[in-house]
Amino acid sequence: MTNLVIGYTITTDPNFLNKQNAITPELLGELEQYYHLAQEGKKSSIQKILDAIERYPDNPQLKNYLSVLYGRMEEDQKMYDTNKWIITEHPNYLFGKLNLANEYYLRQEYDKIPDVLGHEMEIKVLYPDRDTFHITEVISFLKCVILYFTAIGDIDQAKTRHEIMNKLAPDSSDTEFAGQQIYAAIMKAGQKRFEEEEKSRISVKVKSQQYKNITKAPNFCHPEIEWLYSNGLYIQEEKLNTILSLPTYTLVNDLELVLQDSIDRYGYFSKLCIENEWDEEKMNFVIHSLYLLGELQSTKSIHAVFNVLSQSEEYLELYIGDFMTELMWEVGYKIAGNNLEDCIQFLFKPGIETFARVIFPEMVMQLVLHNPERRDEALNWYNDLIQFFLKSSLEDNVIDSDLIGFIICYLIDINGIELLSEIKKLFDHGIVTKGICGDWDSVSKSFTQPDNYNNKRDIRNIKERYKEITTTWAGYSKEENSRVYDYTNKVETSPKPIKAKSKIGRNSPCPCGSGKKYKKCCLIK
Repeated sequence: MTNLVIGYTITTDPNFLNKQNAITPELLGELEQYYHLAQEGKKSSIQKILDAIERYPDNPQLKNYLSVLYGRMEEDQKMYDTNKWIITEHPNYLFGKLNLANEYYLRQEYDKIPDVLGHEMEIKVLYPDRDTFHITEVISFLKCVILYFTAIGDIDQAKTRHEIMNKLAPDSSDTEFAGQQIYAAIMKAGQKRFEEEEKSRISVKVKSQQYKNITKAPNFCHPEIEWLYSNGLYIQEEKLNTILSLPTYTLVNDLELVLQDSIDRYGYFSKLCIENEWDEEKMNFVIHSLYLLGELQSTKSIHAVFNVLSQSEEYLELYIGDFMTELMWEVGYKIAGNNLEDCIQFLFKPGIETFARVIFPEMVMQLVLHNPERRDEALNWYNDLIQFFLKSSLEDNVIDSDLIGFIICYLIDINGIELLSEIKKLFDHGIVTKGICGDWDSVSKSFTQPDNYNNKRDIRNIKERYKEITTTWAGYSKEENSRVYDYTNKVETSPKPIKAKSKIGRNSPCPCGSGKKYKKCCLIK
């Protein structure tokens, strides 16, 4: 089978390599034996392979197996010497070149790799007189080239080669390995950028949580409220109907009391989690209360919600966690969508955690996407927010460069180009986390060359939202199946993957630039 690809033919015919590598019918029957000897990595196999090399001096593959054997034995210098021997005796043998390139890779002598594989990093350019290549040659060459590009930080070139690998051999272990290398390189580059930004990142100082010696639950008007403390992440529709049918005034008071209880008994519940670990059935009452208040569109509860969001990072992580970045905007939309003035006053308060504040700029972005007629109102709101940050000082404990980065993202989403000059001032003041929204050049380009990506999110009733939560969060599972695509002639001394150090906080913005928390993005990958 052959396929013509960008100026040369790719074949899967095994006889192609046999002829090219001087594999006689006699040697063909022995190769598998020497392959396994190389993989086993035993010292006793050295002489056996050397004897075979003496009998078949024109075959480069046996010397390749000897290199593999030394590699398995961790005899690095002998492996390197063998690689040079292969290059000397078989200068046109691709796998010999790949061995040498991998040697330079492992030694981090990346500048020497183009001298081996060609500065164009194209197999046809490396072998201009050849019109046909075996698939094992192409895949192995591409893998080695990807190692080079990821090592020097040229992720785009690596991705381009990986796309070709995916088309030619999607199930190949080499394709999977190359993909892992690209991902690791992205994370490494992102982490480096993250660490650089940490030096200039501006964050507010959030207060520590106050502990109260309260262990007794409050007295609720409605006993059904106790269900919020014992139903995990999902409340049955029948129970929801019962709760929502209660008198609105007293129900809202009870739900606000639940929020206050979470503050008053923070010490009690945090101690329970320390002693007994997280209990899914008992620790979601704050989420339930917030969502029920949203369903009731209880505008009077906005200050109770602000009070919750004004608590410490420890409190927010204990009770709200990932809902803060994923779904809290919807609660704000239903409760505070018509009270933007109180929302901006909340954002002006000092010492509020980043993602507790991000909720409302995101909410306003969704308001515009769902109600285009409110765009001017939203732009004025965002402008007031920008002017506040421009006039504030670090001592005010309100400037948050991550928050400002998100605000810029939301303005891009609604194409708020009218505020471009004001956004430039934020960059000029050095109060933008570029890892979230990009640098000034990329941000200005995003306004003038929008990608037309629609970030409009569904607004659902509580029953629909709970169903989504339990099917995509609580009930989510993923099985990964991978098939190994084996090449008997490929380079077997696969370099170790590049690993990104895990120094990024779980709640920090992901260094890949997605705008999500690290724990909700690349950490889980």
